[in-house]
Amino acid sequence: MAARISRLAVFTALALALAGCNRNQSQQASNTAPAPVQEAPAAEAQPPAPPAPAPIPPGTEAPVSSVDSVALSRPAEAPEAIVIHVSGMTSTMGWTDPKLAPVTEEGGDPSVAIYRFVATSPQSPDAGRVSQRIEAEIRVAALPPEVKTIRIVSASNEVTAPIAQ
Repeated sequence: MAARISRLAVFTALALALAGCNRNQSQQASNTAPAPVQEAPAAEAQPPAPPAPAPIPPGTEAPVSSVDSVALSRPAEAPEAIVIHVSGMTSTMGWTDPKLAPVTEEGGDPSVAIYRFVATSPQSPDAGRVSQRIEAEIRVAALPPEVKTIRIVSASNEVTAPIAQ
């Protein structure tokens, strides 16, 4: 019983201490001194908003918005070849001529083959703000033996797929 009472006393003392510490400076200042007269804050210059990205001119080859999936397969008639099939989304309707463009990087990882997923922008700038599913496929006759992974890069993301041997 005594242990229970001492625990209750410790808990009560701790609660009172925390309640006393929970007062912020503005409450203490208002209890002890009159509130200071506030002056109008000086107008601060707001930094300019970053400029909107430049629109893509009609008929320009550019990366598609996103890549969603990558599928790799080997044709039965050419087992050393590989077919890369990619699907993704464009930012607007009307994109045409989707393709995978090889990317060469000096000093890049030799075990990764990189392709950029690109398409041609719509001829009409008012093609609509509705996204469009788009697909591309490329057949590569033979990859160097050290390549173990395919990476597809879009405007906003990238997806990798391991090559099954």
